[in-house]
Amino acid sequence: MKRLIKYHIYFGLVLIIFVSACKKEKALSTTVYMPAGKAIVSQTFDITDTIPYSASLVGADYPTLTTMAANNINVTFKADLSLIAAFNAANHTNYSALPADNFSFDATATIAKGQSATGSLKLIIKNGDKLGAFSSFLLPIRIDQANGGSISNVQKVTYFVVTRSPSLANLVPFDRSKWSIAGFSTQEPAEGSGNGLGIDAIDGDLGSYWQSKWSGGEPGPPHYISVDMGEMKDVHAISIVDRDFSGDWAINGHGQPKAMTVSVSTDGTNWTDNGTFQVPIVEPQAEIRFFLPQFLQARYFRITVTDVWGSNSTNIAEIYAL
Repeated sequence: MKRLIKYHIYFGLVLIIFVSACKKEKALSTTVYMPAGKAIVSQTFDITDTIPYSASLVGADYPTLTTMAANNINVTFKADLSLIAAFNAANHTNYSALPADNFSFDATATIAKGQSATGSLKLIIKNGDKLGAFSSFLLPIRIDQANGGSISNVQKVTYFVVTRSPSLANLVPFDRSKWSIAGFSTQEPAEGSGNGLGIDAIDGDLGSYWQSKWSGGEPGPPHYISVDMGEMKDVHAISIVDRDFSGDWAINGHGQPKAMTVSVSTDGTNWTDNGTFQVPIVEPQAEIRFFLPQFLQARYFRITVTDVWGSNSTNIAEIYAL
């Protein structure tokens, strides 16, 4: 009986020593991971944004494991654009590389001895106004070196997919140098001085305007005007500027659109409706912008005025697409 008790005590001591050794072995580590290395990090931004990332001694598969560095581990990171082709092939995507002028990042960090991770590092996305609206880009950032440690084979790259999603106010109007008027319901040459014509809505002069017919009869809405942009574009928004009026007419309405619909077309013949909008009375010649519900590719767009402030006829000083 005494031998049995001694055996149990001896075995228990061995077990405690073994478990303690295992715990000590698990507590110290030099293998460096990127915790987000098993996922795609997606972010939308307008002009600039900051995305955090880090390096850690624990991978995504072990979120509850506590470990620490056996020594200082100096980690360097690299934006590795050579990985984009393989990523696109594997994921059936077609991302382009995020241009170098549109990002900067913390390329070095340290996991200090006794710590389990670097601090929060910054990937800064910038100069969004130089990128196309609603365009997406890919930026792979990988661990390049881990001096004092080793690099994980399974979580050494984080793929950042960033999409430029500008606010309506920050959308840049399309160049109009190729634009022409493709059609209109009516125009009014009787305005005189070259005013009242369809072409006046895209001439860049806020003092001129398209005016629907009023001479010899003033038909009510709908009134429409169509634009040929001269090339295919992804159309995200439409904007208009009212004819310049002041006094009571500015307050109560002078024929500016009150409600309108927007249609788009690839050929100028077949049209797709793409939004109905209520148009407020605004300060004289303030630009009024409208996001379209669908971002469709088109060469032509048409504005149809279905209701008018204070008149039967309508007028618009300038038309833009964005």
